[in-house]
Amino acid sequence: MANPEVDKCFNALMDAADALEQVAGKVAEAACQLHKLFDWDDQIPTEAATEASVPALSLVPAPEPEPEPSPVATVTVSFEQVRAVLADKSRDGHTAAIRGLLAQFGAPKLSEIDPAHYPALLAEVEALGVAS
Repeated sequence: MANPEVDKCFNALMDAADALEQVAGKVAEAACQLHKLFDWDDQIPTEAATEASVPALSLVPAPEPEPEPSPVATVTVSFEQVRAVLADKSRDGHTAAIRGLLAQFGAPKLSEIDPAHYPALLAEVEALGVAS
């Protein structure tokens, strides 16, 4: 038993295939005419000339440029700011902990610590006595 819908679809596919065959024939004819018109047989480029004149195509997408880093605000902490916080924490009973932190930063007293380390030291000192 033939299904009329299936037959209808099959016939439509066959018509489309015939139309494609006709188009392909026309394209082939046009290619032959162009070939004759331009007489490309004598002007076939050498492989080296083709490589030099035609850029290579890549299917791999070019990597996206990395975003420029945003300017980071540098925190400047002065000797006086650190000393004031150290004095407050020392009065609050954290003198031993402060000495330990100074030793971690490589010096027995604040004046011998590299100012570049002041922000980190300040953060550590401010955390003293804060309930976790």
